Amino acid sequence: MRPRRLAGQGGHVLRNLPDAMALRKRLTPGVRLAVVGAGFLGAECAAVARGLGCEVVLLEPAPVPLAHAVGEQVGRVLSRAHVENGVDLRTGVTVAAITDGGVLLAGGELVAADEVLVAVGSQPNTEWLDGSGLTVADGLVCDEFSRAAPDIYGAGDVARWHNPLFGVAMRIEHRTNAAEQGMAAARNLLHPEALKPFAPVPYFWSDQYDMKIHAYGYLRGHDAVRIAEGDLDQRRFVAVYRTGDRLTGALAVGMPPKALRPWRQAVAAGTPWKDL
Repeated sequence: MRPRRLAGQGGHVLRNLPDAMALRKRLTPGVRLAVVGAGFLGAECAAVARGLGCEVVLLEPAPVPLAHAVGEQVGRVLSRAHVENGVDLRTGVTVAAITDGGVLLAGGELVAADEVLVAVGSQPNTEWLDGSGLTVADGLVCDEFSRAAPDIYGAGDVARWHNPLFGVAMRIEHRTNAAEQGMAAARNLLHPEALKPFAPVPYFWSDQYDMKIHAYGYLRGHDAVRIAEGDLDQRRFVAVYRTGDRLTGALAVGMPPKALRPWRQAVAAGTPWKDL
């Protein structure tokens, strides 16, 4: 994987430990940091920078950060935590370029900053597969067995595979998935006579300020979200997600891990929404 970049010069990206250490050295009290992208990576970095005493501007093109993944209700709750902690959150803005003085917006405004972090996603390194005959479309395309072609398997960030539990193709950029899929792909490679589908319930987590966020399932593209436990205003709740007629995900903020375990099991079982 490699980080996506924007037009212009400069700006930090986060891909490895040296990237993180280089940025950390620059984040001293009073430094003005502009973060482009309010996804989980950008939001986490904004929270850390505020804790270090930096002035932070968080720039996001969407009206509600993370709404595409967690829904507008939950996205607004997470956004409010940043505002309450002193982050200058600006949504609905388009970045034109990164400059020596900060971030140039499409309308011509310059958001002044001493340091800029670009956190707008990543790209799978698949160019080396050009001409191989394998199908590449936002990653190496694999079937439900993580198989890209006879005797060729993919795993981790670079693999886009069909997850039969949810009936969709997905590419997941989380460490837990890479470890699990690597083992599943190796098993199928070694035992082609007894292939087993790789059908996990994806998991991710995020720490922002005092919020502990955990989620199971496939939340993107959901049709509805419901608060099943707790209270949004207190930032202590469990939200559950529906796609079609079944439960496909659950997310917890400020709740103990055990609060999500029954929901993970329900997602894995393909529980109908009407039965919740």
